[in-house]
Amino acid sequence: MFFSDPGFDLNVSLSLFAVSVIVALVVLGTTKNRLKAFVIFSVLGNLSFLVNIGSRMFIAYDIKWLQIFSLLVWPILNIYLLIKYFSKK
Repeated sequence: MFFSDPGFDLNVSLSLFAVSVIVALVVLGTTKNRLKAFVIFSVLGNLSFLVNIGSRMFIAYDIKWLQIFSLLVWPILNIYLLIKYFSKK
């Protein structure tokens, strides 16, 4: 929802998603903890799409399912992963 340009919004979301993948790989490489890397990837990946949740990109590119998934399902998965991670610690 930066400039109401679906193409730009999609590029921003995908760039942030790529950053989340890179951060998760760096965490995996340094800590060797798969669960921690997956939690970081999942939370940052979800945030990368939640930034533009009100954007027209979901309608323009026919990815409305991703908007619903990012808003309803992915946060529940993140909560589960966070509980699992912190219960092992």
